[in-house]
Amino acid sequence: MSKAFWDVVPVFVIFPAFAVMFKWFLEYRLRQKLIEKGMVDEKVRFLVLANLGHANGGSLKWGMVLILIGVAITIVQVFDVSEEMILAIILIAAGAGLLLYYLFADRLVKKQNQ
Repeated sequence: MSKAFWDVVPVFVIFPAFAVMFKWFLEYRLRQKLIEKGMVDEKVRFLVLANLGHANGGSLKWGMVLILIGVAITIVQVFDVSEEMILAIILIAAGAGLLLYYLFADRLVKKQNQ
């Protein structure tokens, strides 16, 4: 891959990822402090505490997408793919991750409804 591509990656990928994680962490701490101080309705407290222990489907989705993107980047590096195909391979891998998540989540929803 070209050096210019890797010079831009931290700006558009790594820094926003850290910003989003920091935002989520701060929102989580704010919710916990509101619950501790009793500044929320009892129903809201129950919903927030009930969801803390359950796996979030969004985490599964983005985990699958990011793993497949990582595999695609590894394939691009190992097989020395032409520059024109790099973005296409990465986007196809991300789309495959989303499709796999859809199939997996659809099966789970059907199993829960039965």
